[in-house]
Amino acid sequence: MTTQCRAFKTSRRIHAEVMLLYIIVCQYGCSEGVADTATGSTITVKVGESVMFPFSAEGNQSYTADLLFNTFTIVTWYSQPFIHVREQYKERVSIGNHSIWLNNSRLSDSGLYQVKIEYTSGDFKPLEHTYFHLQVFEPVSKPNITAECLGSNVSLSCFSSQGTAVTYSWENLPPCGNDSYVHLGQATCLQLQAFSPSTTYACTAHNPVSRATSDSVDLEMCFPQRSQVRWVPALCATSAFLVFGALVLLYKRKQHQQYQRETIQVEVD
Repeated sequence: MTTQCRAFKTSRRIHAEVMLLYIIVCQYGCSEGVADTATGSTITVKVGESVMFPFSAEGNQSYTADLLFNTFTIVTWYSQPFIHVREQYKERVSIGNHSIWLNNSRLSDSGLYQVKIEYTSGDFKPLEHTYFHLQVFEPVSKPNITAECLGSNVSLSCFSSQGTAVTYSWENLPPCGNDSYVHLGQATCLQLQAFSPSTTYACTAHNPVSRATSDSVDLEMCFPQRSQVRWVPALCATSAFLVFGALVLLYKRKQHQQYQRETIQVEVD
């Protein structure tokens, strides 16, 4: 695998801000998409969720309401009432109280929608149009990490088997405290110091409607010399303890032998 080393590194604070942005976006469409008729804002939903397109008319006049996707009409609603639904949408469209619902959303449903109101009685009024941009996303799955040892560097890549418009970020997991860093991108190349306090990393895949984090991976395997270096202090401490214990035993044995000689000499006298 050929991976160009990149050093996109930000603080944990920036990572928190990115996560907050995703949460704010998710609040607009993580359960049911509801269009904003005032601003025509984007509706963001997961695959399989329902989308509501609200509409309203002035006064008690008769009118028709059409829901259009791109250039063709999906539904025509008459205030008598009478409903005409395009054939391929009959199993997925329902009408509520001044609202048209598109159920079981699909990726192919993404695009520009408009609700058109035309008055058929009373004083003349121009057509009313409200536009919505629907974005349907497939939720991300739990990503997997692959690691490749490249001499003194480690190449990491992250992959989620499902999801639409997926972005990735990496976070190292320190042994204690909250001082971690984030690497942005699906792949990254790291250069770890010989005495780096943390070699454990996790990858997060996210899109505007979901996020999932991988199992953590320890990069210690790429640095066997680190393990050897870490064993040196322990080995030195163990050796020092054994030497000290041997000296103590020799000292006590010598004292015991001297005591025995003194006791024998006293008995002889």
